[in-house]
Amino acid sequence: MALDFKHASLVEGVRFTAQVGVPNIVQGLFRKREVVVSAVGRLPADHLAYRLVEGLEKKYGPDPFWVRVGSEEALLVTHPDDLRVVLGGSPSPFASDPDAKRKGMAAFQPTALTISRGDLWADRRAFAEAVLDTGAPTHRLAGGFAAHAVAAADGLMTLDRPITFDDVNTAFQRLTRIVVLGADAAEDTSLTDLLGDLMSAGNKMPGKPADGYEELHARLQEYVDDPDPGALTGLVAGAPQSAGTDVPGQLIHWLFAMGDTLPANLMRALAVLPTHSKVLGVARSEVAGKDLTDVETVAGSTYIAGCILEAMRLWPTTSLFGRVQVEDVRWANGQKTPAGTQVLIHNLFNHRNRARVPFADRFAPEEWVSGGAADDWRFNFFSHGPQGCPGAGLSIFLGQAFLGRLISRAEPRLAAGPRLRPERLPYALDIYGVEVRL
Repeated sequence: MALDFKHASLVEGVRFTAQVGVPNIVQGLFRKREVVVSAVGRLPADHLAYRLVEGLEKKYGPDPFWVRVGSEEALLVTHPDDLRVVLGGSPSPFASDPDAKRKGMAAFQPTALTISRGDLWADRRAFAEAVLDTGAPTHRLAGGFAAHAVAAADGLMTLDRPITFDDVNTAFQRLTRIVVLGADAAEDTSLTDLLGDLMSAGNKMPGKPADGYEELHARLQEYVDDPDPGALTGLVAGAPQSAGTDVPGQLIHWLFAMGDTLPANLMRALAVLPTHSKVLGVARSEVAGKDLTDVETVAGSTYIAGCILEAMRLWPTTSLFGRVQVEDVRWANGQKTPAGTQVLIHNLFNHRNRARVPFADRFAPEEWVSGGAADDWRFNFFSHGPQGCPGAGLSIFLGQAFLGRLISRAEPRLAAGPRLRPERLPYALDIYGVEVRL
């Protein structure tokens, strides 16, 4: 006999909407609003959101339970077994294009893999995996990419002042253009600015391409038509594709994901390392005197990779994300939920769940080297299962080369920002308020 999932109360639903849903939206789903992010961090909204979900899970879990978000109920999933069901069942029966995400992404990448279904999803996934060398130990163009990442890091070290997130972001946006589009795109900052404007339009969830999308698409098509053999565009012709692939539309997501998410995590890693002298010492010794344009050296810097992954775990850039059922689903307890059900996963709670994660609130890169963190589906910044990020390996490789070069040539010192207690790190780390001296 099926057991109905428990329902959080109306009051708890109002609190969930106010403390989890609203802050997620007002900070900017696709392009962060600097002033709002800093203000929310001071509240502190992330801590309040964590505490609320922690209390709800104790009261209504461990099975999924219903919680009202706005005017509708959604199913909140917190148990590791149920997370595997949802993430392993994407894109069907759990599609990754819930209404808000689809409407927002339509503004700047309406043909993105992550909001595709059926044959289109399979077509675009095969294309992405072929170009990004998904699952390979290193990308076939990794040598050139590492050299560009090292050059980007060297540029930051010429600054005679503490570096800010804007510095890291600018350097990494340039690196991203070179990796995705080629050397000719290195100084094409107007392309990045246009994408940023479209992402801001996506925050309003218009449900259709924003003004400027056709221009962005056309400019990317020019790079595809004149590919750089040392960039991802040089691999497009050899990748499987059909009329529905929309190559420029796929490149947009790579520019978006690699150029915006990774710099934030690198800045957080740079901010936290100076407060953990032992960790910093191990990381620096891993790359001391080594050539970080060498592919094997970069790929072998697993502890530095762990530092980046820990920044992603501790402060996920997407704290709450959803799936939507495309068909009825029968759960382990016998309960059946209908097609159209919205399923929510609160990454911040799952990543920092003190009841299940022994190292929840501390910086623990070693867990990604010799522990089980890499195989733990609760840590969901790259997603898991069929919808796992096809460019995750390449992104971390670029981060390893970039961060490794910085700390091998200089010792970071926190020049401005919050006081970080290693034994209990905060639930939010505002990248806009951090300055690091190299």
